[in-house]
Amino acid sequence: MESLVKDILSKKELRNLNKKFVKEQLENYFEKNKKIKKRLELKEFNKRSEEYKRTLKEVRKKLREIYGVFIEKNYSKKEKLLSEISKDNQEEIISKILNLHKSTKERLPFYDEVYEKILRITGKQKTILDLACGLNPISYLWLGYKPNYIASDISSKDLEFIQKLFAKTRIHGKTIQIDLVSEHNKVKNIKAEICFLFKTLDSLEVREKNISKNLIENINANWLVFSFSKISLGGGKKIAKSKRKWLINFIKKQGFFYKEFEVPNEYFVVVKKF
Repeated sequence: MESLVKDILSKKELRNLNKKFVKEQLENYFEKNKKIKKRLELKEFNKRSEEYKRTLKEVRKKLREIYGVFIEKNYSKKEKLLSEISKDNQEEIISKILNLHKSTKERLPFYDEVYEKILRITGKQKTILDLACGLNPISYLWLGYKPNYIASDISSKDLEFIQKLFAKTRIHGKTIQIDLVSEHNKVKNIKAEICFLFKTLDSLEVREKNISKNLIENINANWLVFSFSKISLGGGKKIAKSKRKWLINFIKKQGFFYKEFEVPNEYFVVVKKF
């Protein structure tokens, strides 16, 4: 098992994932593929065996859908860039860091517009919670005001980086590691006025169908802001808006107020929960 975890994490785009999370995904894979696990155990996890290679390939594929697909090839350069931040070059360096994550890179030309449209609906609230945040908290500069910021993600290494940036740029923010599938109940203990879930729900549904509805019910925030990519990150194919109709139907069923807007590559739904 340890050798499998090590080999999975040797992939550049998966390096920042926690060993515990990778082990959980391996266990899930073996639960669904008990014959493969049995054969692997008989062969003492021989790295040259077909079973070992297949397990490595399948679990890496799953982790790529959850996390790796967002990571640009120069992602490791973010630490060096962080060390170069000063008062004079802050926006320039932060833009370079945001370009290292596919989601924020795609959103970067539209951050002013996105936040202006969100805050026009929600108003400027005291605390923002950003779930499955990636590098999005680093776009704090584009918010146009200075709320308290709570950043949460599955990768403790990414959160350590965000906390360093908060400290260096004097942002009043903190980080909390949460796996939104296995630990979705934890979010009810975090109070915020606005909760961002940018390009999050599709990845969660890959892991567990209908988990998004449980998560939404547990979030302790007045406003929820969801976003979805209009183009698939992996293949560059257009994604029909109708594929996210399940969320609108769920919102209507709950009796929540909502508004929608779009920017060229992203579709947003702003929901008032309370």
